[in-house]
Amino acid sequence: MAGGHPSDADREEAARPALTALLDAARARDAAALSALYREDVSWLADGATLEGPAAAAAAHMGIAARATSWDEPQQQGARAVLRWSGADGERGAVVVEVRRGMIVFAAAL
Repeated sequence: MAGGHPSDADREEAARPALTALLDAARARDAAALSALYREDVSWLADGATLEGPAAAAAAHMGIAARATSWDEPQQQGARAVLRWSGADGERGAVVVEVRRGMIVFAAAL
């Protein structure tokens, strides 16, 4: 970074602990741990609605976690990542997130 803006590699490295914690919480179906990772002003987009705040984001994420039987490792581009999941009967989906200062600031279910 050397006095300038962080590179995508810097952003990836900084986001990785939050992504690991998010996946761990989703795999454990731990709503409190999920909620703690979402910033107060987080927005979650799903099904034509925008959910606001960590409690709403965690509830939406828990709905997905309840169906997920496995989660892939994150596919990152800087501070953004795709978290793909698989469920029973071949169901698949993804959660796209953006991390800032160790907290999730945006999420969308695909």
